[in-house]
Amino acid sequence: MKTDSTTTAKTKVIDYAKGEKITKFCLWGNLVLCILKFVAGVFGRSQAMVADALHSGSDVIATFAVLIGIKIAQRPVDEKYHFGYGKIEPIMSTFVGLTLVFAAYEISKSIITSVMQHSFATPSILALMAAVVSIAVKEWMYRLTMKVGVELNSESIKANAWDHRSDAYSSIGTFVGISGAMLGGYLGIDWLRYLDPLAGMIVAVLIFKVALHILLQAMRSLMDVAPDKETTEKICSVVKQFPEVRQVPWLKARYSGPLLWLDLAIRMEASMTIIQAHEIGLKVADAIKDQVDNVDRVIVHFDACTCRQESAADFKCAGASDHCGL
Repeated sequence: MKTDSTTTAKTKVIDYAKGEKITKFCLWGNLVLCILKFVAGVFGRSQAMVADALHSGSDVIATFAVLIGIKIAQRPVDEKYHFGYGKIEPIMSTFVGLTLVFAAYEISKSIITSVMQHSFATPSILALMAAVVSIAVKEWMYRLTMKVGVELNSESIKANAWDHRSDAYSSIGTFVGISGAMLGGYLGIDWLRYLDPLAGMIVAVLIFKVALHILLQAMRSLMDVAPDKETTEKICSVVKQFPEVRQVPWLKARYSGPLLWLDLAIRMEASMTIIQAHEIGLKVADAIKDQVDNVDRVIVHFDACTCRQESAADFKCAGASDHCGL
């Protein structure tokens, strides 16, 4: 027997409007930065800055994809998608990751070609100033976006935040490379001029590293990875508050976008009526939703148990090896 308690408990509400607002802001910010850095890279004769501009260009595409994902994710459950549209979040995170991989490849390819052909020049102060502006703006965008991503528990928004942070890191590398190349040109030290394309390669490696992190997180979500041990233990501690529940023989959980969906079994006295078991199941589900963050739906299955729980230490949760007699 089972009951779905979602009909009597409040459903979690995600403030997608806040997510849309910060994403639109970052979309325009990335577009402006992309143009600024590309112009500075071309006229400032810096390959590292041009590479950084390409990174910001990939950010524009990624941020636009996240914005689309946010709009789709807030659609309600319908006849076509019984579990809602939450999975669009890791799908869009995957797109962000793949976009960054492509950007890293293009940057590396361009720099390797120019170094082999020795077709690079000493950067100017214009490129250096653009790097400073990029570091400050992208770090600011990272902090704003990550704050909203954590608040909404949105995987795609957090992935977008890490994209901003990777751009800030790459701009730091760009700044160092441009500074070294300018110093080499001023002092007549030829090998220092290679610091600019070298910084561009470091940018590409950093972008690729962030892309792998985003892709791995997205794959985990698409594969319905379970919540961390701390969350599982907290769920069990909530169920343990009900003396009528003897055991939790199994517990399954997965994320649908930012929200956690649970499916668990509770064992209670076999002499209990269906109505009593139903009421306890509803209370258990409501308590989990109230006390555990981001839990949206809870399905409770009932098992009949003939054993006696002498103390709280006898309580077993999720995977107990010794079972009550049925």
